[in-house]
Amino acid sequence: MCDTLERRDAMKGRFLMLLLLVAGVVMAIVGCTNNSTMAPAASGPSTDQQALTQAVSTIDSVSSFSASDEATIDDGGMHADEYSTALGTAPDYAMSTTATTGDSIYPIRWGRHITGISRQYDVRITGDTLALVTITKTITGVFRVGLGVHTPDTTYVDSVINKPFTMDVNRKVLFKRIAHTDNPLHNWVPVAVTMVQGTTDSGKQFSITSIEVSDTQRGYDTTFTDPLNSWFHLGLFHGSIPEFLANDSITVRVTISSSDTSNEIVNLRHDIAGDWMHPGFGRLRMPLLSVSGGSGSYTRVYGRTIVTHFPIWGILAERFNLIVDVMSRGSIYDNSAPFANEFWGTPYITVR
Repeated sequence: MCDTLERRDAMKGRFLMLLLLVAGVVMAIVGCTNNSTMAPAASGPSTDQQALTQAVSTIDSVSSFSASDEATIDDGGMHADEYSTALGTAPDYAMSTTATTGDSIYPIRWGRHITGISRQYDVRITGDTLALVTITKTITGVFRVGLGVHTPDTTYVDSVINKPFTMDVNRKVLFKRIAHTDNPLHNWVPVAVTMVQGTTDSGKQFSITSIEVSDTQRGYDTTFTDPLNSWFHLGLFHGSIPEFLANDSITVRVTISSSDTSNEIVNLRHDIAGDWMHPGFGRLRMPLLSVSGGSGSYTRVYGRTIVTHFPIWGILAERFNLIVDVMSRGSIYDNSAPFANEFWGTPYITVR
């Protein structure tokens, strides 16, 4: 009888020890789980400001337009007045000093080449619901002008004028709070973006005052006068980013206020997404439509109609910027003048 009781007590002791061991393991697991939920990973953002800064460069609905900014304005090398990146980037000219003479050379190729980009993010949180992120890119590079001649068979570039430049490029993104979780990346979603605006730091005698964009298939017709306060809601509702069907005709008119007696050189850039699958079109010249004013105060209107193109096969829609790129005539035709430039860009989506 005693032996039986002892065996029972021993079994109870071992069972109690087993229960305590299991309870300890469960508590350890729960503790680890709670710790991982309470604090984000060491490599991730720990504050709303950090999360919002990361979001503007990683969320497709914002980062695609932002990447398209510099891709759309970067010519890479020197090209003719109009060119298409879809045709390749190989030079369509030959370098030669023997085929030209000093008196006969003139600008025949030119292009903006970006060499560096630095980014800053100004995060302003309003109350507990909205956050505004201003993206400022400082872009450095060289504007190159090739001087040469055209012959019946070949274009010869005799020499190249290099004009270093620095320009600030700005865009704003509005976020809305959707949660109060311990991971700040899960608490905010982008709800709207503005146009993009870029300008060089000196030498500019003109400014863009308005851009009008209209199409033929969807009845879109809007005029923009303040790029950093022109908002485009993300999503399919009124005021959202314009969606144009492929092969739609888009007409763009830009009005410029200028004190320069010479007309500006205005180019339209479109359908460039910033990746190898969507090379797009380098630039198209926008002809002068009208001039008014005088005596150092001119109002000039330029315009051009383009045709949108299909996204690459397998993709139903693609995000782009429609950029009006304005520079002084002296940027190309005066060797001593600085590169003076301003551009506005509106986001749009091409769909099948």
